[in-house]
Amino acid sequence: MKCSTGADTQLKCGIKEQHADHMNSSDVRWYFKSCGGGFQQTACSNRALLDALDWQPLDCDNKPCRVTLTIQNASETDAGLYRCTIHPYRTDNRTQLDIQLVRTFELVVTKWPLDESIPAPELLDNLPANTTALAEAQIVLQCRVHSKVPPTIKWFRRINKRLGEHNFNQNKSIRYLENFYELLPSAGEKLLSHDVYLSKLILYNASERDIGIYVCVGINYVGVSMADAYVNLLNPNGTPVEEGAAGAYVELMVLFLIPVALALIPLLGWIVLNLLRAKHQAEEKSLVQLHDSLVYEPNVHGGSAVQRIQQGRNVVRLKNTEHFYEKVDIV
Repeated sequence: MKCSTGADTQLKCGIKEQHADHMNSSDVRWYFKSCGGGFQQTACSNRALLDALDWQPLDCDNKPCRVTLTIQNASETDAGLYRCTIHPYRTDNRTQLDIQLVRTFELVVTKWPLDESIPAPELLDNLPANTTALAEAQIVLQCRVHSKVPPTIKWFRRINKRLGEHNFNQNKSIRYLENFYELLPSAGEKLLSHDVYLSKLILYNASERDIGIYVCVGINYVGVSMADAYVNLLNPNGTPVEEGAAGAYVELMVLFLIPVALALIPLLGWIVLNLLRAKHQAEEKSLVQLHDSLVYEPNVHGGSAVQRIQQGRNVVRLKNTEHFYEKVDIV
């Protein structure tokens, strides 16, 4: 719930608006925790500290508390957490449920947002500042914001990708002008002094992927202010860690291997073709040798006809009445 300083506001305890009027006869109680109300007060977003504080019961003007809590002429001291409890719960005049309802509200009391004297937030001390650190060290970026009303401080990291190459995720990334920015988790904002707030971004075990531009953004009801800083890393020997060095090496290897692979394709085809040709020639040669091994010689010396079959160095002489058979495998 939000209201301006000096205005009246109401908090209604009930699941539905129409249930509120039936609840006054039940046991209604209101409690309060002060937070987020100005100078040196705990921020309501710091739940770890708030959980350690006890709820303070409201006396409701020394009367039984009602379902509707009215806060008149609200000021920064009224800002904080409000909790109501109701038992039993009544949905109408005839229905009564044996349950206890607990609701918690956060009341934000702000100065009149349309007041021309309230400026947009201002980032102080030239922060965040450019930072150079050793690799694997812890880096802390700070951002101080001056704002007349409680601001919201967010941290972003610029994504070094061209338009169209980034998979846009509206839950984690935003597009501003020609760049994409990734929203980073941070500890939120802490009130340092009157109207001055601090936010920190911590990078643990900084590595190559942490090199880049970081942006602190201060936001209030009037406007937005931002500033950026560059984070650079050094190796233990003092040489700078190159941004995207591993990725660039992989890309270079890919660019080198692509033409090599394209050149290997015709080379492999040429080798296979020559192997097939060599095999074919070897088969033809074996057939020719087998054909030349069979030679017929007529009988020049007279007498009975003799057939001479020469195979290598062996000579076999046959008579005219004899027959010679040889099995030949033809491929």
